[in-house]
Amino acid sequence: MPGNSTPATIVALHLSVLITISVIWNRMVPQPYMDEIFHIPQAQRYCQGDFWTWDPKLTTPPGLYVLSNILLAARRPLCSTFLLRLTNLSYTFIILFTVASLLKLIHPHITRQEQLHSAAVIICFPILWFFNFLYYTDGGSSAFVLLSWLAAKKRHHLLSALGSAVAVTFRQTNIIWSLFIVGTALLELSTPAERRRFDPKAAFVQSPLQLIHALTGFIQMLLSKFTRVITISLPYLGLLAGFAAFVKWNGGIVLGDRSNHIPSMHVVQLFYFAIFSAGMSMFAILGVVPVARLIRRPTFKSSLVLLTVASIMALCVYKFTNVHPFLVADNRHYTFYIWRLMSRYNGIILYALVPAYIAAACFCWQALGTEQTILWVIIYAVATMLTLIPSPLLEFRYFITPYLIYRIAMRQPRGVWLFLELLFYTVINAATVWMFLNKPFRWAHQEGIQRFMW
Repeated sequence: MPGNSTPATIVALHLSVLITISVIWNRMVPQPYMDEIFHIPQAQRYCQGDFWTWDPKLTTPPGLYVLSNILLAARRPLCSTFLLRLTNLSYTFIILFTVASLLKLIHPHITRQEQLHSAAVIICFPILWFFNFLYYTDGGSSAFVLLSWLAAKKRHHLLSALGSAVAVTFRQTNIIWSLFIVGTALLELSTPAERRRFDPKAAFVQSPLQLIHALTGFIQMLLSKFTRVITISLPYLGLLAGFAAFVKWNGGIVLGDRSNHIPSMHVVQLFYFAIFSAGMSMFAILGVVPVARLIRRPTFKSSLVLLTVASIMALCVYKFTNVHPFLVADNRHYTFYIWRLMSRYNGIILYALVPAYIAAACFCWQALGTEQTILWVIIYAVATMLTLIPSPLLEFRYFITPYLIYRIAMRQPRGVWLFLELLFYTVINAATVWMFLNKPFRWAHQEGIQRFMW
């Protein structure tokens, strides 16, 4: 990206690339593919004014279809597969400017150009970028979570809760990110001086006593500002009450196809997310954390801690590795091949990866913890756990929101490191789009063309 690029230049560049690929995509894949066979007919029913017929295979609320109808003015001729897919591109630019605004508030020391460049790179995150071209919920879900976070950072908490409510209509688990948003908003009630006394940067916490001190200080601060705490929390509590009413009415969180979406204790999902995040942000991490901090000479004490952590993680691999039927049956997804590799040699590789999980988590911790405080990181970690652990399926799309929040909140890379991250993302995006469009295959037991995808 040129050093003097403007928002208009960045938007024009992204728009031209996205539109070009969308046209080629639609020409080569004109019919609904994968989950689109459920989403697109449902949206088209809404275009026809039929708001009561519901496909029981759909697991998420109708936010995607309602917003598409608004964007297309509910005109039936406009609700083609191509135009419904194009509505998802609007979320890309919402995310672009929302991320740039969040970077301005979270990292005020970086320049406006750096904010724009970082935002332009972040929206190229491969999982999110790939699903720009399919009529899926991921773009809208991410956009409204980030808009809600931005509104809260600007202290518009009623607007933030409304944004979270819209996000929940795209994906129910976004209720958890609304709790993350209010939790971090409450942290910001403390003054900078108060925060420094009880809530240090996460990367520099050396003792569990510091964590206890941070929690104690946070509780004392909340009690001392109880009226403001209630004022801030009320809109989110209203959202939470509404969500609880929905769950009671629905008999659960998932709308349809519940047999394939049964919550589980999939603790190892966190390990997958750690190594995924470290891999996707490796150039960003190398650009902000000195190598000496990433690779330290172990002491006797740290070796004991690492051995204990590794043992616990190995036990989690043994007890809480969940192999969903979709993971081993659907060879259209890259996770099928990743899992097949990981599960070779009677599962030995699953345990051999434990040191890599630890290293990845430490790298992410350093990148995030040099910028965010220990309580912020705990709130984020809890939200991530609540989002990922109940999910029985290894599905990279579930990583999008926690990854975006992590990548926005971490210390921001600059210059060559940001360019290398963009180059890395671009290579992955080009490869995955090319594989999807140019390497179709057929199943012997089913009609139709199949394609590789995330």
